[in-house]
Amino acid sequence: MTRGRGRAVLPRAPLAARAALVACLSLVLLAPVACGRERANSSRASSSPSSPAASVSAAPRPPSPRLTDPRWRLAAGDDPLECARLAEAEGASGLLDALDDGGDIALTALRALPHADDADLALAPLAERARAASGPSLAPLLDALLGIAGRPPRPREPLDPDGARAAAAALVELSGRRDLPAEERALAISAARALAEKGLVDPGRIPADLDPAVTGAGTAGGQAPQP
Repeated sequence: MTRGRGRAVLPRAPLAARAALVACLSLVLLAPVACGRERANSSRASSSPSSPAASVSAAPRPPSPRLTDPRWRLAAGDDPLECARLAEAEGASGLLDALDDGGDIALTALRALPHADDADLALAPLAERARAASGPSLAPLLDALLGIAGRPPRPREPLDPDGARAAAAALVELSGRRDLPAEERALAISAARALAEKGLVDPGRIPADLDPAVTGAGTAGGQAPQP
């Protein structure tokens, strides 16, 4: 310390020390900004379509092996015997699994289901799919339901009585939907009546508005619906 004119004069800090102090302050101030940028970049990278997770989820489904299976290819034709052979080989569970393949495989499975010995097991799953279906996918489901419901009773204990009753209730619901085309409602009504004959639903709950007008003796409820 030096004295001049009665005032104390502090010595100036060395230039290197001041530069180090400025650098430390810069690191303290800029560190949060850098961390924020790093987190943002990491978030963008994880949500980018090119990330591995996104690529895996967007990968196309591989072709079904049923497309090249000779039994499925033969059953895709018009020969009901081939459908029966496929149904015997696959059973109701195998044919129901094939519905998830979609396209021609699903249509072949629906045509084959009424031929399966345990087809009654498919009533409830098919009815649930029919309730959720719309457009062109509904009619093939209703066709399959009608084919199964209309089979003669088998001399054995019911395989799934609760499922059959649930299917009957769903068919009654579908038969009353005025937003559906008359052809599809007619299929639902016919399937519901077939299950009513087996005591699975009250026939009085089934709509009869599609029945043809009846003159003379007889009732409209006993006639088959006409689209």
